[in-house]
Amino acid sequence: MKTYSIGQLAERCGIATQAIRYYEQERLMPNPQRTESNYRRYPEAHVARLRFILQAKQWGFTLDEIRELLILQDANGDRAQAKRIAEEKLVKVREQLKHLSKIESVLSKTLSECSGEGPMQKGCPIIEAVVKNDVAAPRIACKPSMLKA
Repeated sequence: MKTYSIGQLAERCGIATQAIRYYEQERLMPNPQRTESNYRRYPEAHVARLRFILQAKQWGFTLDEIRELLILQDANGDRAQAKRIAEEKLVKVREQLKHLSKIESVLSKTLSECSGEGPMQKGCPIIEAVVKNDVAAPRIACKPSMLKA
């Protein structure tokens, strides 16, 4: 059975060795076998698991959500639980899309209003839009006067 060193696994999956160690520490990756010299050796199954973790991160799943999915997978758990996790993620993704759409709209409008010429002292529609916070998002808890400091 072919196994990989941590460096080979990292190279194969395009991540740093520190990330693999972190995923082990976070209980996303099972502890690998060790050689007599105490070097980690990863079987092919670890490659697939690491690729799942990386892809799930790309989809926006948190490490806790990924851990939950992996626990379900490892324990041959209930698909209903996996579906619930995915449904919750879809709600969040849709909220993010709405928010990003509003940002795109405001940014597009302010870019059309900005000549891109002259000193900033006369005002800038881009800066003003950000300060005004026209986009429906969680409000930042600071006073606008703090921007001048």
